[in-house]
Amino acid sequence: MLESLGTEVWEDMAVTAIALGLAPLLHWRLAQAEVTPPPLAMAKLAVTRQAHAKRNEAIGQQVAELLAAFARQKIDVLVLKGALLAAVAYPEAALRPMNDIDLLFRREDLPKVGPVLESLGYRGKHKSAEQGPGITKHLSTYRREGRQGDTPNPYLSAGGERMVEPHGSLEESWFGLKVDITPGVWTRAVPVSLGGQPAYRLSTSDMMLHLSVHAAFHVIMGASVFAQLYDIGRVIETWPTELNWPEILSLTRQAQAQAFVFAGLYWAKTLYGAAIPETSLAALEKECSPDLAAYIRGLDAPGIFKRTQHPPLTTVPQRLRRGLIDRQEAARWAGSLGEKWQIWQTALAFHKTDTAALLKKGLKAHG
Repeated sequence: MLESLGTEVWEDMAVTAIALGLAPLLHWRLAQAEVTPPPLAMAKLAVTRQAHAKRNEAIGQQVAELLAAFARQKIDVLVLKGALLAAVAYPEAALRPMNDIDLLFRREDLPKVGPVLESLGYRGKHKSAEQGPGITKHLSTYRREGRQGDTPNPYLSAGGERMVEPHGSLEESWFGLKVDITPGVWTRAVPVSLGGQPAYRLSTSDMMLHLSVHAAFHVIMGASVFAQLYDIGRVIETWPTELNWPEILSLTRQAQAQAFVFAGLYWAKTLYGAAIPETSLAALEKECSPDLAAYIRGLDAPGIFKRTQHPPLTTVPQRLRRGLIDRQEAARWAGSLGEKWQIWQTALAFHKTDTAALLKKGLKAHG
């Protein structure tokens, strides 16, 4: 079937894969299947894979340097998402493009994290938890000056170092919609070695929750999610003997995260064929509202793509309209009328929004 696709279709597929962070993976899959696209499309995929191989090698060295510095200060570090999975859950690190380096710390260690990063040349930016959509899992980001590597789409940039995001929790939050799976993760954490340095990873059950909830929030926020959904299948293939579905369901219920975990697991199964038991999906779906479960089931690949692709916001009216759309989507996932009100009342606190901050900045510039 793939061999019958025309050159134009292959070109579109290659460009889309690059934009979604799937180009290295697509190139690898095509090689595994012994399918050769037209030369130009194949060249785009190959160059992207090579660029990410170089970039991820540098990120691996950056992570090792960070872990070594924290180990010297006896600060435990739990490595999250791409920084961990690229190194241990993919056939090669290049297949899992990433942007930021996400690290989880014990709350009592957070005050010591900034000074360690600053000793390595990083400089931090800090944001109030009340500002913008109310993200609380990390309130600071750190980057070394003169080593910029970010672009509006991080998957299109292969240069520069990655920004470091120190997390104090795994809470996902968006305009008042909140889910926190943090309780107990440190007691279940698993020691690992990355780049020859000591670290921790989430237990497999906690990782399934974290990746599923994180993917669901990506869709709610309108952020790219296809690479994140593929992670779920990689975890299942990497640690099959550690999969404990009764524990996963129990932890999901404790966090009241049934809808979010159902969404992430359902999409990973339908899009990529991840080996998720139907009985577990059915149990989670039964604990979702019928309307929300139907909405989740109705979001196929084109629907998710449309939901997670937005033009840049260049005017205040666009930002205001987007704010209403974001809150409408968040309210869809709320479990009660009280939670829905909590979401919509964030619109009343306009002075705390990013749009208000931009307006204030603009007024000062023209004052």
